[in-house]
Amino acid sequence: MIRTRLAAACFGVAIAAAATAVAVTATPVQADTAVNAPFSWQGGSWCPTYRGGNGCYNVQQSGTNSSVPFYPSQVTSTGTSNQILLKMNPAATQTGAFNTQTHETWSAPATLAEQLNLPCNSSGQIENWPAFWLVTTGAWPAGGEIDVMEGLHGKAAWHYHYLNAAGVKSAVGGPVSGFSGCGTHTYMVSWTTSAITFYYDGRWVGQVTAAQIGVPLASGPMYVVNDYAASATYGGPTTGGVSMRMLSFTP
Repeated sequence: MIRTRLAAACFGVAIAAAATAVAVTATPVQADTAVNAPFSWQGGSWCPTYRGGNGCYNVQQSGTNSSVPFYPSQVTSTGTSNQILLKMNPAATQTGAFNTQTHETWSAPATLAEQLNLPCNSSGQIENWPAFWLVTTGAWPAGGEIDVMEGLHGKAAWHYHYLNAAGVKSAVGGPVSGFSGCGTHTYMVSWTTSAITFYYDGRWVGQVTAAQIGVPLASGPMYVVNDYAASATYGGPTTGGVSMRMLSFTP
């Protein structure tokens, strides 16, 4: 009887071990793959670049504001998970960006959302300078810019950039009280010609109206841009070897 129980116990251990072995081998590890040409992601056609009009393959700087250039090789697809990573290289001298320029545009009314994962330091500050935004296809800022999420000075913020009635470059918006932006969150904008409303994780966090700023709101068309820059002036702590992860895009 004792021998029978012992044999059964050993048999059970063997089955458990075999099951564990099967579970491990059933999940192959896949490396990230650089995206060096126009690609399809989440139902849209995208270009691995900051300024699509300059070509998808060029190394490009974010004007004079970013301290690092954008390299197409820093835009990567995460295996079969259909996620996109914008990588900051270990030396914090290269990063990635992608957008819909030359491919697709959006006009009001429109609702767009992304689920993003943003790395933070031990103090709860968003690292580097991530952004998910829409920008005019024409003259800036007369055609408008909608920053759905921008990591400014270590915190997630929303903004709308425009030209006021006096022809002066203006902006409204700011960081969201009680919200760090660390980790995974969903950022959404509901855009009409009368109001642009921002939601973080389904929570209303801000709005701008035509009546509020005294000029019509931008109606489009606009491109969608995702970028991960670095700036001691505008961003959070400059950190190498980390990634901004795009989990989903919903137009």
